[in-house]
Amino acid sequence: MVNEPDMYTRLLRQPLFQGMSKTDIHNIIAHTKFGFNKFKDGETIVKDGSVCNKLIFLTNGKIKATRYSDDHGYAFSEELAAPEILQPEHIFGLNQRYTYTFTASGSCNLITLDKNETLRLSDEFIIFRLNLLNIITTQTQKITHKWWLAKPTDLRRRIVRFFESHCRKPAGAKTIHIKMERLAEELNDNRLNISRELNKMQSEGLLQLKRAIIHIPSLEKLMM
Repeated sequence: MVNEPDMYTRLLRQPLFQGMSKTDIHNIIAHTKFGFNKFKDGETIVKDGSVCNKLIFLTNGKIKATRYSDDHGYAFSEELAAPEILQPEHIFGLNQRYTYTFTASGSCNLITLDKNETLRLSDEFIIFRLNLLNIITTQTQKITHKWWLAKPTDLRRRIVRFFESHCRKPAGAKTIHIKMERLAEELNDNRLNISRELNKMQSEGLLQLKRAIIHIPSLEKLMM
């Protein structure tokens, strides 16, 4: 069991609880049912397609988030570090299921808050409610903004845009499992042109190529 001072610190690090008074936080700790989980490296935390009926907070460590295309023809993986909430936008709305598989990258700790408790805290604490709305609406605004960006004019920028548009965060290390032929189809170009450009980017130290795998050490450097 997590002691109260440690729990207080963990909650304050989470965006959902920021701005709340010390008294409110202590009341929440005293009267709210939290779940506590610890995962070892490589263990699955949440599998894509499972029901999203609770908020999951990463309070310590790192996790890998992996999402597959609808036909499972390719997949994107990226590392997320604490503090992080796992897809809070899916606890309500049309699709209340996770669309990512989350696995532990090393040892990590998580706190869970079920949907009923989330609704209760939203009713009782306006700051909690506003924080939740801000998180969900910010995610929506980022997604809709991407639809209106100017179309890249050259192949490299189109490749980078494809990578960036499939990631939760436009920074950090990313791993894409995709065949060259499929990437060429997605970009409406031929395989040879794609291969040449990716090899140029590899020679510049921007990414690493393996068979059907593209590893990007730092997406923000690729986007510069």
